[in-house]
Amino acid sequence: MKDKKTILMIANSETASNGFLSFAERLKGREEIGLVLICHPRVRIDVVKEKSRKLDDVHVEILDFDEEERRAGDKRVKQEYHYVKDRLYVSIIKAVYNTIKTTAHNFRGLKRAKFIMRQNKPNMILLYDDNRLEFEKYFVYYAKKWGIQTIVAPICMADIEGILINPSNGFRIKKGDKLPITARIIKYINPQIDREYRDEIVFFGQPFLNIIDYLMGFRVPNPWVQGSLADIVCTAYQEQYDETVRELGRENTEGRLFLTESVEDGIIIGGYQNRKSLKNELYGKYSLCGKTTVIIAFSERVQKWSKENDLSNKGIIVRSVLEYYDEVLVSLHPKSDVEENRFLEDYDGCHIVDEPLRNIIGAADLIIYADMSSIARWVEWLQIHKVTYLSYSMQEKWTDDMIREFKKELADSVEMVKEEKRPELKRGIDFVEFVLERL
Repeated sequence: MKDKKTILMIANSETASNGFLSFAERLKGREEIGLVLICHPRVRIDVVKEKSRKLDDVHVEILDFDEEERRAGDKRVKQEYHYVKDRLYVSIIKAVYNTIKTTAHNFRGLKRAKFIMRQNKPNMILLYDDNRLEFEKYFVYYAKKWGIQTIVAPICMADIEGILINPSNGFRIKKGDKLPITARIIKYINPQIDREYRDEIVFFGQPFLNIIDYLMGFRVPNPWVQGSLADIVCTAYQEQYDETVRELGRENTEGRLFLTESVEDGIIIGGYQNRKSLKNELYGKYSLCGKTTVIIAFSERVQKWSKENDLSNKGIIVRSVLEYYDEVLVSLHPKSDVEENRFLEDYDGCHIVDEPLRNIIGAADLIIYADMSSIARWVEWLQIHKVTYLSYSMQEKWTDDMIREFKKELADSVEMVKEEKRPELKRGIDFVEFVLERL
């Protein structure tokens, strides 16, 4: 097609790939638009391809950014640089080695991004984020060079508190401890690279790698929020919009920062507006008999948390719900291993759904989720009855007191769900239309 336009979508996580597939689903039947999804090696590309095949009348070309790195798998992850205090001569040797390795890795990434962009000739690039300096930096580099518009899509923007509270994020050192020389250098180069949190100083990323990126031209003035690199940033959250303005300044966000619906909102609205038929589809597929549609939306397990505790607590949550409701649908986080959670279906009345949460949440009468989950916005928007539990309670096995409190909330919910609430949904700026206007 002569006037066909191409959008590149850069997915550095399972959440990103799911968000971009939602975007693609909204462009059903639009043959004049070509969609190319580039997946980071940690994204399960086979899963993404399978999901894309299930989209009716939607074609998305899915590319693996780095097959060699994907084959290396965990071996590559274990070799990634992390600061360790050593003798001076050992530190010098490590610095030389890691400089060569990181520089070579960046040049290789630039070469691959250049090849992909020349092959696909994109008119626009959609990003999951622009602050982490992962493989999206290579596409942003050429986009700026060649005048291609870049937009951060409203998929899932972590707030600063959420970044700081996760112990697996960034380089951390106790207040009062002497900073390593690399930390002092990057702090001098970019005073906004670190934040104080409780009894720690937290650097966004590993200082040594930040220095190499800075020297190679990959610079993020303020990595704690989106907006340092992309031309346009869209968010569906008022709090994050306000936080970004505070961090970057109104002069740097004017005309670049927009409050829109999320990439998934259009699909959610479709399900909500066809709630009755959606319920019937779920009842037929999962052989449901009860009148109340209950969904548990489990969040991603934080990397450093105990797998045993997490799965144990999930079992407690499901069993507790089934004491008050005949059936429950379990929606797992996109990063979750379905097979390790399959034991939940051993409880009579529990069904793990295949559909993404966005496709079925419109049918929910009651939803159960962790209090810090990003789905809270959807729940509030649709005014669904809810029961929440503390996100960070999943790292330890639930105590008897915690179980009692959770069951009390479930007992209270039984009367609440009898009240039919069908609010008129307030619409914001449709992100898909926002993109098409600028394509």
